[in-house]
Amino acid sequence: MPNFIKTEKFTPEYAWKEKTITYFGRLSKEKGLFTLIEAIRNIPDITLKIIGQGFAKEKLQEKIKSDEITNVKFLGYKTGEELNNEIRNSIFVVLPSECYENNPRSVIEAFALGKPVIGARIGGIPELVKDNETGLTFNPGDSKDLSLKIKELLDSPDEIRAMGKRARGFVETELNAEKHYQKLMTIYEKAKHGLF
Repeated sequence: MPNFIKTEKFTPEYAWKEKTITYFGRLSKEKGLFTLIEAIRNIPDITLKIIGQGFAKEKLQEKIKSDEITNVKFLGYKTGEELNNEIRNSIFVVLPSECYENNPRSVIEAFALGKPVIGARIGGIPELVKDNETGLTFNPGDSKDLSLKIKELLDSPDEIRAMGKRARGFVETELNAEKHYQKLMTIYEKAKHGLF
């Protein structure tokens, strides 16, 4: 059962106000943030915003300092409209997980805000992030592949907007409350009649 979202609570923005890309979520090793930082270091004309808290923050900051990486900013924990505005201002969202995410809400929220996602090809991420439709996927843990995908998307501003619109359309039609309810009721009916 995929998560659903109330899209009326998310105002999409298909353009961007900053030359930034965004990660938002927990700051921990399995989220692939070291891979993301390595991928972004050679793309100096873009800034990575990292939004969230977690045990890996100190080591991530140490890596940035020791490797003299200047295009990464830690914005701390944000929620609600403050978080949504940071995402809306950015070009796209990156989810570099190296663990088996099931149905990541961060992807769904990015889509609802009109942003495509570059996501690791692992777990449930590729079920949401469809290559050249709602974003791009890359090999998990592969900073070179991720860097290439970031550059590829940055070189296609019209495609970024088109992917963002398709991503928003996907959550409106496939991940809404009514569809979720209908699927849930189907599961309950099957369980009631012992059909599992």
